[in-house]
Amino acid sequence: MSFHLHPIHWLALFGLVVSLVLLVGTFRCRGRVFKVLLVMLACASAMPAGLVVLVSYPEWVDPRFRVYKDFFAAIQPGMSRSEVKVLLEKHYPEGGTRSRPIVFLEDEDSLNFFMHPEAGRTEPNCEGILLKLENDLVTAKTYSPD
Repeated sequence: MSFHLHPIHWLALFGLVVSLVLLVGTFRCRGRVFKVLLVMLACASAMPAGLVVLVSYPEWVDPRFRVYKDFFAAIQPGMSRSEVKVLLEKHYPEGGTRSRPIVFLEDEDSLNFFMHPEAGRTEPNCEGILLKLENDLVTAKTYSPD
């Protein structure tokens, strides 16, 4: 099994290492002004890592993604089309706080949902759940991030 990180993740990791080095330097130096400067630089070098985490895991801060990913996790291979629609109703009740995903394509072989951007928002507009069906049963599911 291979493990590859995107270059932006390597940059964030580098920022965390620099931040740790600066914080260790804070305890080794004597001047108060220099300590404050090192702490400020450490915080600034750690910020890109925080942004990468927020972009990589939007469900941690945005409930729209959390509910959508919970809906995806609840869909299991072997479920019927009607069971998937019951799950949709469970996760997105009529009159609930979240707008239902848009059914983009529904035919004999597939059932595809796109996340609804909700009122006042234009993004995400392409977060998708793609289901492959055979004999009206889910055989495969794919989560397609925006």
